[in-house]
Amino acid sequence: MTADDPMTAHMATGPRDEARRRSRELARRAMWRLAPAYARRRTRRATAAATLQRLQDDLEHVSKRHTEQIERLEDLTRELVQTVEILRREIADAPRDPA
Repeated sequence: MTADDPMTAHMATGPRDEARRRSRELARRAMWRLAPAYARRRTRRATAAATLQRLQDDLEHVSKRHTEQIERLEDLTRELVQTVEILRREIADAPRDPA
């Protein structure tokens, strides 16, 4: 059985995880009581990192959408130019009425 085996991941839940959760909660409370400035700094850094990741994801999404929009505008521009060329040719080829 390898470490990547899905059965191993499901077996890890249980009393050990509960103890781990309780010890983390205790450590978090102790950190806020004994070193509040450090805890605030860690919280600010974690918040800033989460915000930065969210902004990067948003920027990537907007960039992708922007690229799609540019492609659509280029297609529309090509169609407009083709239409103008067709109209110009039709006007040029039309018989002139000498009136």
